[in-house]
Amino acid sequence: MHLLASTDFALRALLFLATDPERLVNTETMSRDLGISRNHLQKVVQALVAGGFARTIKGPRGGVRLAHPATEIRIGAVVRHFEEHQPIVACFAPEGQCVIEPICGLKGVLAGAQSQYYDFLNGYTLADCLRRPRFLSPAP
Repeated sequence: MHLLASTDFALRALLFLATDPERLVNTETMSRDLGISRNHLQKVVQALVAGGFARTIKGPRGGVRLAHPATEIRIGAVVRHFEEHQPIVACFAPEGQCVIEPICGLKGVLAGAQSQYYDFLNGYTLADCLRRPRFLSPAP
């Protein structure tokens, strides 16, 4: 099991936002506090917004916040959103051709394992994964 860096960053960003769900946070602050490059974080935030996990408010007092309560954001849904288009093995890619495909049953086994992986992760919400909610929150 290996998560893409963007998935890792997305989960970190969501946990950070969950520490104070009503607060709007700009990407500069998140980047600094999470130790993630601002360029990478901005792309991740765009993907989180596209996936319906976060929302942004534009303007001088704008920023990003959770789109839903942390109790409603499923970890499996986030991971699937970021990882879904990454083939687990080459034969899963749209152009994937394998010379042993006619005799290979591994593709079905791996697809089943991947499905169970997402199902397992969907058993947890962002709130379930948040310990010490105020730990990362900066002082007011």
